[in-house]
Amino acid sequence: MPVVSEATGEQPNAVAASDGALKNHRRSPWRMTLQFLAVLLVVFLIPVSVSYVRDLTGPGHDSFAARTVQWVRDHHMGSFVDWAERHWFSQHQAKVGGEPDLDAVGPNIAGAVDVPSTSSSTAATVVPDSASTGPGVTGPGSPTPTAPSTTAAVLRRLPPPTPLTSPSPEPFKGEGQWTGFGPLVDGLPGAYATTVRPDIEHSAISIGVVWFDPAAVRFRLFPGDNSPSRPWDRPPYVPVPDRKSLLAAFAGGFRLNESHGGMLLGGKEIRPMRVGAATFAFGLDGKPLLGNWGVEVPINGEYDSVRQNLDLIVDDGEMNPLLETDPNNQWGFTGPSNNSYVWRSGVGILPDGAIVWVGGNGLSVVSLAKVFVRIGAERAMQLEINREWVQLNTYTLTPEGKIFGKRLLTGMRGPDNRWLDRDTRDFVAVFARPELQP
Repeated sequence: MPVVSEATGEQPNAVAASDGALKNHRRSPWRMTLQFLAVLLVVFLIPVSVSYVRDLTGPGHDSFAARTVQWVRDHHMGSFVDWAERHWFSQHQAKVGGEPDLDAVGPNIAGAVDVPSTSSSTAATVVPDSASTGPGVTGPGSPTPTAPSTTAAVLRRLPPPTPLTSPSPEPFKGEGQWTGFGPLVDGLPGAYATTVRPDIEHSAISIGVVWFDPAAVRFRLFPGDNSPSRPWDRPPYVPVPDRKSLLAAFAGGFRLNESHGGMLLGGKEIRPMRVGAATFAFGLDGKPLLGNWGVEVPINGEYDSVRQNLDLIVDDGEMNPLLETDPNNQWGFTGPSNNSYVWRSGVGILPDGAIVWVGGNGLSVVSLAKVFVRIGAERAMQLEINREWVQLNTYTLTPEGKIFGKRLLTGMRGPDNRWLDRDTRDFVAVFARPELQP
């Protein structure tokens, strides 16, 4: 008959066995290791979670997906993001063929003015691919530029740009026809916008093209809230006092740690500059230069701000030959040979000094360069990739003095009033020149 303890009511042997099992459990090295690892995991996840939540809830207009991608890149997982993006781009190519949606071709312009184009512009006419005989070919009757492409030589107003010819034999209504916007000076605005097909294959898509006269407008670079080297000499948005002359703003280039280049703001080096990099520079008077750093853009110049991004995609009026042979080494990863047709933007300079912005869907880095060549750009650089970042807004004041904006293309993802409050990425703002204001 088993013996039962009077104190506990349990069998002595059972109590001893239970105590022994408890001691063995407490002393198990495996269990202690698991507990230690669990504590470490919690300690690690707390700052990681805080960092992720902070990035998700920070200022700006980036989507949840975009913030997540940037956070992953910032935590040394860029290779995974590149792989995921290449896969996504391969499954989401721009539509080939078809007709454009006439209700969405744009351009959408705030403060548009009805001023007809003239045929005396130094801007070249776009011609269909099939009619081209080589890089830089212009349309019939296009004038030959005579002024050098340095903004120091732009001493008078440029005539309006001539209409762009569609690559398609059947242009949609208004395709390539310019609409002026901004304050009138001597009866002419300082900026014009239009839409045109990127090429004959993507016939259902229209991209935006915006032309700026540097004699009538001034340019200035602003940081994004995530730009390095705080404090800056300017905020990450257009200041209120400057908004009365604001015409347009557009997204800058790649994030600086991925741009293979640098940035200057108010004489301060935000990121080290690279000799030979594609460079968009703005003098103290807001006049632009665009070219290679150390060649067309002097290293020792006096600048209000400078932005570099990768290498030029057009130089001396011709497409960079490396685009066809090794684009993934320099211009981003968007599929094999960087030939995915996605949202992209770029900026170029014409021989007369006019600045032209191009952006929209259905563009590979090669086709973006070809658009600039057909327009007649002497040099051009890519700015952004991805619908999240490719954006240009125009702005105007109401009679009550309130400012409002419009996205150039309805497919652009950011809000109409982007850059009037804090944004994550740097951007370029375009203002009417104060000396030309009535």
